[in-house]
Amino acid sequence: MKSIYLILFYFIISQTQAAYLPLQYINTTYESNIKTVLITQDNSYERFPAIDLNSQQKLRLEFDDLMPENDNYQFTFIHCSSDWKPSNLKKNEYLAGNFFQNILEYSFSTSTFQVFTHYGVSFPSDEMKPTLSGNYLLVVYRNFDEQDIILSRRFMVVDDKFVINPSVKIATNAADRFIKQEVDFTVNIGENRVPNPMMDIKATIIQNLRWDNAKTNLKPRFVNGKILDYDYEDNNLFTGGNEFRYFDIRSLRFLSFNVRRKYMEGNLKNVVLYNDATKINLPYLQTIDFNGKYVVDNRDGGVKGEIESDYAQVYFTFVSDKLEKDVYIFGEVSDWQIKEEFKLEWNEKFGQYEKSMLLKQAYYNYHYVTVNDDQSVNLQQTEGDFSATENDYHIMIYHKNQFMQYDELLGTAYINSNRR
Repeated sequence: MKSIYLILFYFIISQTQAAYLPLQYINTTYESNIKTVLITQDNSYERFPAIDLNSQQKLRLEFDDLMPENDNYQFTFIHCSSDWKPSNLKKNEYLAGNFFQNILEYSFSTSTFQVFTHYGVSFPSDEMKPTLSGNYLLVVYRNFDEQDIILSRRFMVVDDKFVINPSVKIATNAADRFIKQEVDFTVNIGENRVPNPMMDIKATIIQNLRWDNAKTNLKPRFVNGKILDYDYEDNNLFTGGNEFRYFDIRSLRFLSFNVRRKYMEGNLKNVVLYNDATKINLPYLQTIDFNGKYVVDNRDGGVKGEIESDYAQVYFTFVSDKLEKDVYIFGEVSDWQIKEEFKLEWNEKFGQYEKSMLLKQAYYNYHYVTVNDDQSVNLQQTEGDFSATENDYHIMIYHKNQFMQYDELLGTAYINSNRR
């Protein structure tokens, strides 16, 4: 009998270990009960996840666990290359202090129908801080088991030595000028020693903090003394997209923008949005949006939005002809990724796409998108692409440190497409 119990014990352990998901070097969650994961600049809504090396700047991680009791979470940092692969550095080469830190800050939801535990932590701290610049992956795991991963998030540490001068304009190529934007820039390396800039310098451009369509490993078009020129006509093009759709559920008591109906069903609040129609045959219309992001807030009298904001089942309807490709909801709400839980279902009876999902009280931006054969996101069947669309761009300049063989981040820049 004892041997049978031992066999059962090892079987359960092996099954549990087999259920672990492999670490991905992207922004993602690994358990369905983990919701509303955000990294911001500390005490700010700013989303660009970067801090200066050896500064007092901090980032803030917050997330919800749809469980009524707190769990035992830790996190660590993994240094990465410019293309987000683990670098060859050992942890003691890029971390000071401990190699992990406990998440001790948590609060239980109050005055909500959906029970959850809210977690938060500001980093880096004296307990664990990066000592080198570059790309980092923050990994949260459970009970000191680094294989029991909860979530992962990208952030960057900048050793600001280069000066970047960016610009955005309508694409130079005639075939692209109505749908694409061109991001040009120069980099002044100053007095920093860079023996071979064509080999050792890499540039990355991201649009609206998305990584799925980032332009990476860009080389200078030419070098003029201390100035590196990136005035391309092809390598630095982005489709303009369209202004984001949005809805507001910061209040679940009163009607708000793009909300048709709210009702209770059991212990769950439900929100029905107005039907969305395809935009592909409409001209471009400039509107103010948050470039795909969302802001958690409570306008029902709550003081602490992070724990007093409830969750609701939100119903989307997209009116369109049936498309050859699947349709997804896309934005920061989906981690800027194509995910199965954000795929809409075609309703043959009503001739429309439908989807419902559990979302926290917030102001949301989103797109409807399809996916190309190469897995890239396509807006031309749902939203349209316009070179006049307002977009945010961030530029990162990496340098190969030949002594330690890692990619150091020596400059970043921001520009908005309306500031041409």
